[in-house]
Amino acid sequence: FGPPGTNPADYVYFYREWDRPEEDDAAAKAETRAAYDKVGESAHQQGSLKKARAIMNSLGYTQEQFDVAGPDAYNFQGVGNPHLHANVRSGEAVLDLGSGLGVDTFIAYDRAGNGPRGKDGRVIGIDLSEKEVEHATRRAEARGLDVRFAVADMEDLPLPDDMFDVVISNGAFCLAPNKKKAFAEILRVLKPGGRMSVCTSTVRSEGLEAGVDWPLCMRMFVKQEDILPMCKELGFRDVEVDDSDSLMTFELPEEAREETNPERSKIHVGSEAFRHLENYDMNKICARVCVVGKKPS
Repeated sequence: FGPPGTNPADYVYFYREWDRPEEDDAAAKAETRAAYDKVGESAHQQGSLKKARAIMNSLGYTQEQFDVAGPDAYNFQGVGNPHLHANVRSGEAVLDLGSGLGVDTFIAYDRAGNGPRGKDGRVIGIDLSEKEVEHATRRAEARGLDVRFAVADMEDLPLPDDMFDVVISNGAFCLAPNKKKAFAEILRVLKPGGRMSVCTSTVRSEGLEAGVDWPLCMRMFVKQEDILPMCKELGFRDVEVDDSDSLMTFELPEEAREETNPERSKIHVGSEAFRHLENYDMNKICARVCVVGKKPS
């Protein structure tokens, strides 16, 4: 997302599914954790609500959802809108994988924790980044929301089986080195009949061009075409990979082009590791999708 001239690769951060030593996965997670800890440390700095509104509006968030996000909206980090498919209802138990700074978690709680069965609703957010979890926890407490955040790995969730009605994720799932493990964990913690709505970045079937110095974070990806068979093999039913809004780039309207607060840390923006990719059309290489499916009843 960004005005003309913005490096589109700044918004691509995903890992590939392949046979790698576990230490490689650990290194990838350590890199992710360190990068997002920097974001969490500066998340209290004022951001642009105009820019956040433009981005969230383009992804289909409603005015009501933007209002629920409130002053936290400028910490939105998603690549899609998991709520379009999740349809969270009053009283449901919801898990937000890679909850980041809490924006989608708060929106989910507004549905699960209110209404006729709101007292039964519970929402938990987990993330690799300790600093982002700390920020999200402070914000939940300041807002008086009964939402819990914890540091955890989505490939190895410290949660019991059959616990959640809904699992959502927005932007972070692509950071799991082993997507099959992560999907398997979603299936495990869902209640029978429970559903997932996972918004993530993928690579199109053509893959990455050989001979290009792709940064580490772009060399580890999952192909869009591999998701459906993977989820079906694991046991999900009614699986759909929604790519109806798949473009990786977005031109901000003129009124939303405010200067970014230099005190706020951003992932990869301005990074020299991506400079040589400026002339690539990321819309032809990558795609944003929302993966939906259910656990058998």
